[in-house]
Amino acid sequence: MLKKGQIITDENGTAYTLVKKLGAGGQAVVWKVRDNRSGIHYAYKHYRHNTRNVRSNIEDLKNIGFFKDKDGKKLDYVILPTAIVEDDGDAFGYIMELVDLKDFTTLPKAWCGEYPDAKVICRILGSLAHVFETLHTSYGMCYKDVNEGNIFFNPKTGEIRIIDNDNIGYASKFTIKGTSRYMAPEICLGEKPTHNSDRFSLAVYAFRLLTGGYPFDGPYTERYCREHNMLAKDAAPVIYGSDARFIWNPADTSNSIENSTDPRQKGQVVYWKRIPQPFKDLFISTFVTNLKPDRRAERPTNSEWIDTCRQLEAETVVCRHCGTVTFGTDVCFECGKKIRRKTAPKPTPAPAPAPVTGPTAHRRSVTFRVLSAGEAKKEIRLNVADTRSGSTISKNLPDGELFRILYSKKQKKLGIRNLSSSAWTIVHADKTKATCAPGDVQALEEGMMIRIIPKTAQLNVLKID
Repeated sequence: MLKKGQIITDENGTAYTLVKKLGAGGQAVVWKVRDNRSGIHYAYKHYRHNTRNVRSNIEDLKNIGFFKDKDGKKLDYVILPTAIVEDDGDAFGYIMELVDLKDFTTLPKAWCGEYPDAKVICRILGSLAHVFETLHTSYGMCYKDVNEGNIFFNPKTGEIRIIDNDNIGYASKFTIKGTSRYMAPEICLGEKPTHNSDRFSLAVYAFRLLTGGYPFDGPYTERYCREHNMLAKDAAPVIYGSDARFIWNPADTSNSIENSTDPRQKGQVVYWKRIPQPFKDLFISTFVTNLKPDRRAERPTNSEWIDTCRQLEAETVVCRHCGTVTFGTDVCFECGKKIRRKTAPKPTPAPAPAPVTGPTAHRRSVTFRVLSAGEAKKEIRLNVADTRSGSTISKNLPDGELFRILYSKKQKKLGIRNLSSSAWTIVHADKTKATCAPGDVQALEEGMMIRIIPKTAQLNVLKID
């Protein structure tokens, strides 16, 4: 057993003195240590048992040194091992940078203390998605264990620190399944963590940060555990795996907390109703549309989270009632009162579509290519004044009027009016994005894509002829 004042030596021959214990978990203890030569303080994580795959992870991370994103920028807020310390018997450990966390907090403490404003929330989630994107695309690694004790953030600036990273590793190496409530259904059912399960866990963390709750903890989950006399962790293969039910599933209210009398869940209901629609779309896509293991590859990507966070951060405003920086929605995310902006918001106009000239200028039809997950690609040709319901376009779309094709004689442009109850994401040919709210009209242009339900049904405008 380690004791204060004890000397340890790493693989490079550097000696350290144990200063004080910083924390302990089920398999390891973290100490503050002092380099006996330089006097600099570090952190030392000591494992009671030599777990082979964890040891292999630490070796890989030590050799990497630090992560760089695709632009070559060092992710210095992800703290990796710098040296291994051998111990007598079956124990071992590793040295890492000692991070000053004075101005940082964790997710549960934020809900009880200083909660970040909307702009900071976007920065936290965008930075976390950026870490995952770097791990997945640049290193072929997975984070594997998103939980509330690994991720620290500054509630004023949105800076993050990820300090406990021995769980990071290649998908081929099985080290840890993850933390209960954060694991994807396929992990609860016994599969190994992958990039897709990381993306699921990212959505859980975002949901927890924005609402204070977990996506599948509702009356059905509680009833199942009670009737089977099981703890949630023991019932996980069902309530978080084969029969996970999102508490805000618009088509299945069996686990809904809408009318809950539990004070904590009543608070979650309040915050869910204040969340911007783009975040809700990502949650529905992750926890409903692409929940099942066979749909894991269709879950929102890290890039989609990054883009959504950037968009919503750019749209934040200051609430005149409480002075909080809030999302640019109808009500303040903090106080719930109707937004009264200090200055009139400047709308971001959609890029002007390429002018339709020549013989095509007076034609009255447009051809769409329908790209809907699980369906064969098809083309549909529509004339001006044609109105279509969702079910005639794709089996993944609900019944009811979806859109109408319009034509402007003055501008000589075709357009499409959103008749649905949900906002669309417009992706122009040059990859810029815009939003088409219910009732709005969007000018059509070649190469434009209209994303009606994220990752499930898309209309790709190929040409105007």
